[in-house]
Amino acid sequence: MKFFVFSLGVFVAVFWGFPSHAQASLFDVSPKVCVVFQQHEFCDLELKISWQLTHPQDVCLYQNDQQVQCWQNMQKGRFSYKARVQVETIYSLVNPHTGSKVATAKVEVQSTEAKTTRRRLRSPWSFF
Repeated sequence: MKFFVFSLGVFVAVFWGFPSHAQASLFDVSPKVCVVFQQHEFCDLELKISWQLTHPQDVCLYQNDQQVQCWQNMQKGRFSYKARVQVETIYSLVNPHTGSKVATAKVEVQSTEAKTTRRRLRSPWSFF
């Protein structure tokens, strides 16, 4: 009986507890990871960006804080973009009139180089 009440509470929280705009847009950037040989190298990518919104609106694509491209009165779209990234980069769709972010995605840069630092195996305050 307790499991049933718990399950019912979770069901109600999931379907009625969250606002309907939580999944208002679909935004995809691929590839999501770029692998370089050494840390701090640049990675050249051909990004495929696609989005779908609940209703047509003006949106601009930003790479971190730099504007890349804008579209007017679009509900969905696809865009190819040649990017040169060195660190984790955030791509976002922004409404140019309000400045609010419609959706975000990130591209990570990872290196094959072995890390030179090691994690400490014991606490610094330990006497043993």
